[in-house]
Amino acid sequence: MNKKEISKLASAVAATYMKDEEDIDFVPKDVEFLGGKGVSTVLVCGYANSKEKIKEVSATVDYGDDYRVTGYGYN
Repeated sequence: MNKKEISKLASAVAATYMKDEEDIDFVPKDVEFLGGKGVSTVLVCGYANSKEKIKEVSATVDYGDDYRVTGYGYN
């Protein structure tokens, strides 16, 4: 898979995870590939659209481990 395909799938996985597991409406905006030998992790950046306000959120996705979401946090 090329970076564009990985970015698209990682964004979709992150949005689904945030909705299903955390009940957060996550809107991905950008994907950053983390560097290093043997690293298969991307950072999906975007925002959580909630009733109170819009907050910036990032989710880490390991595309080398079947696109597993390994964590998330508010920026």
